Amino acid sequence: MRKKILLSGFIVLTLLVSGCSKDKNSETAAETPDNPIEPPAVVVNPYKTAGWYGKTVVHATAEDGKIYSHKSAGVFGELVQSSDDKDQHDIPGYGPAKLQIVFYKPEWGDNNGYYFSDYRSYDDNSKQVWTFQVLNTYVEKDPDYGVDLSNAFVTISLPAIYDVRYKDDNGSITYKESSESNITLLNKLTLVDVDNNTAYSLSELQTASLNMDGKHTRTFRWVLGTVDQDDYTPLAAPQRASGRNSAATAFDVEPIQQNSGNFGLPPR
Repeated sequence: MRKKILLSGFIVLTLLVSGCSKDKNSETAAETPDNPIEPPAVVVNPYKTAGWYGKTVVHATAEDGKIYSHKSAGVFGELVQSSDDKDQHDIPGYGPAKLQIVFYKPEWGDNNGYYFSDYRSYDDNSKQVWTFQVLNTYVEKDPDYGVDLSNAFVTISLPAIYDVRYKDDNGSITYKESSESNITLLNKLTLVDVDNNTAYSLSELQTASLNMDGKHTRTFRWVLGTVDQDDYTPLAAPQRASGRNSAATAFDVEPIQQNSGNFGLPPR
């Protein structure tokens, strides 16, 4: 019995020494110049910071309870590929409608007028201001043309701000937006009601009582940064915009819902 125990112990010791020897030899072999350890592959992300964008959502509730909305406009933001002047990312408006949201650009000379989107050159430090208007087309002498929303209640919201990244393939730009809202940037925005000389944070805007105030045009501003007195300055009377299509676009009566379309991302 003693011989069997000794023999078993010898076999176990031999296996342990053999295993350690193999591990040591294997490790030593992996570190030799002929067998260098390959570093892990580095994954290069081709996308770079492009900027951000948000989409303003506007609804108007008429006196008869019908709700009107414009879902394909109110987009604004900053992009590396944009400029503060008119560029390819600024989409012109298409003419009068029952209700629409537009960015009025009187400072653009021959390109002055109404736009459905307004992108600026990306700068993560500077203050920015976007002036937009809620327009209601109605002709009093022709009630069949448009609808009178001059006394409608209005809701304005900004559900999210999405970061945008891009990659450049030999001049071909591809954009990709974030899946979650940039809450930090979102909270830096303030809505200024120019007509009533009032400012709202986004939290205050949720319970704000806004109205068309007997008008068919209401003027507001999104301010990124600190609001000052200049941000309450009224707009000059609009001039005729050159090259605009005067045909009215169709806007249907729809129930209130959160808009989640991809409108507003720069063209690919």
